[in-house]
Amino acid sequence: MPFGNTHNKLKLKYTAEQEYPDLSQHNNHMAKVLTSEMYANLRDKETSSGFTLDDVIQTGVDNPGHPFIMTVGCVAGDEETYEVFKDLMDPVIEDRHGGYKPTDKHKTDLNPDNLQVNDKLT
Repeated sequence: MPFGNTHNKLKLKYTAEQEYPDLSQHNNHMAKVLTSEMYANLRDKETSSGFTLDDVIQTGVDNPGHPFIMTVGCVAGDEETYEVFKDLMDPVIEDRHGGYKPTDKHKTDLNPDNLQVNDKLT
């Protein structure tokens, strides 16, 4: 297990209210989205590689951000993070990217077979 988060099991002897970080002075998308209820619902989950909610939010807890620059405040440790912690990740992504929802798709056609060449440039 790459992350080996035995601390996640140990901390569960504390209540979610005791573990929930004070984000009142933080200026990041994670702090804007994460509620104590969400924290309570997600805190005992982890990805198959051992990435936990505390791992996801640690950067935003440690770095409260700048008053004029909204940072993201969370990280994905692996691809599974987006699914296991979707209740947090989806609204953070939507907020950070101006309404980009999980159902939205990239609008650019990246298929090279569909490239159009402008003959006037040659």
